[in-house]
Amino acid sequence: MVLLLTDVFLLLTQVLLWLVVGLIAWFVLLKLLPKPFLGMLVLLLILAVLGLSFFMGPPPTTDVLGVIWRIISFPFTPLGLIIILLLVLLTGKPGKIARRFIVLGLLVLALGSIPFFSYYLVQELELEGIEQIQALPRLEGGGRRVIVLIGQGTTRLQLRPRQGDAPATDAKAVRPISSAAFDVLARLPIQLTNKGNRLIYAAQLYQEETQAGTNPLILVSAGTRPYRLQREGEKKENISEAIDIRTFLTQTMRVPEGSITLEHDGTTVRRSAENVKKLLDDQRINYGGQVTVVTTAMNMHRTALTFKDVFGDAAINSRPTDFYTLPPPERLGKLLQGNDLISRQLLASDFLPSAEAFCASTEAIEEYLASIYYFLRGWIRPLS
Repeated sequence: MVLLLTDVFLLLTQVLLWLVVGLIAWFVLLKLLPKPFLGMLVLLLILAVLGLSFFMGPPPTTDVLGVIWRIISFPFTPLGLIIILLLVLLTGKPGKIARRFIVLGLLVLALGSIPFFSYYLVQELELEGIEQIQALPRLEGGGRRVIVLIGQGTTRLQLRPRQGDAPATDAKAVRPISSAAFDVLARLPIQLTNKGNRLIYAAQLYQEETQAGTNPLILVSAGTRPYRLQREGEKKENISEAIDIRTFLTQTMRVPEGSITLEHDGTTVRRSAENVKKLLDDQRINYGGQVTVVTTAMNMHRTALTFKDVFGDAAINSRPTDFYTLPPPERLGKLLQGNDLISRQLLASDFLPSAEAFCASTEAIEEYLASIYYFLRGWIRPLS
């Protein structure tokens, strides 16, 4: 009975939230934006959806609804809001209400660039991820410890060594790269992004589980990079980011290649969860009724809830990393005292706008919007 009431409450919340989103869209589109600009916006929306659907491929490769949501939610990010408002100014003389919204947009832009405000937004998300952490339960039925590494966006695109002879030198080339320079660039170790700590953390968890005798398996979920040009004859499995992640884990972190399994289509959290579940079932890997998920702390809450929805009764062990912030001292008061308590010092520069703070605020707001989208699709259940 309690479960039924919870389901009904969640359904009503989803319906009401869809109505709120629709009303906001209706008010913004029909009441605030000039008609010429509105027509141009609708045309750009249609062209963007068609273009992305064409280049990203047919369903299920392309989540058209997800693409539409990203376009619709873009004006609610600090950057999107200021761009839309500036375009309104360029398309005509704004009215009194529009001017107020422009002032509001500038305030949002200013707040989003202030480190103190940015730190608060990110900290709230990371605390939600921390709350998902539980002690690892014992494995059931002799299962393996499966460590799911959400790897999309953790490595940078780079050159690879030549497979054949060097072509003839092009005399018309502008600022050509020498053969020696190319060899150095092509043999660089895998370069990590600001989200790359999760690769190191997954390797650390692997070593810990190896010592515990759980026969761990790292399952890397990552798809092709959207900005990586796919040449004729290349398969997705050969150019996915998961290949580079495996190279980093084996060559830099000394994880045996036989202990790594790749999933080549993990471009979103939902797709990663579904593909990981299917891969484990198809290969009949005994994961003991639980999986350990490693991802960025800011995304951990949504990721854990998504995996719980896909895996059903299986336990999801959350292991967040890539922290921007520290837990506030009051949340650590019962665990630490004295010199053991590390907290961040407030500086005068925390109230001066910075590009780094703006990027962090934008990422945090995008994560909030993504969580709303996942809830509206019924993929996460915050009250479960």
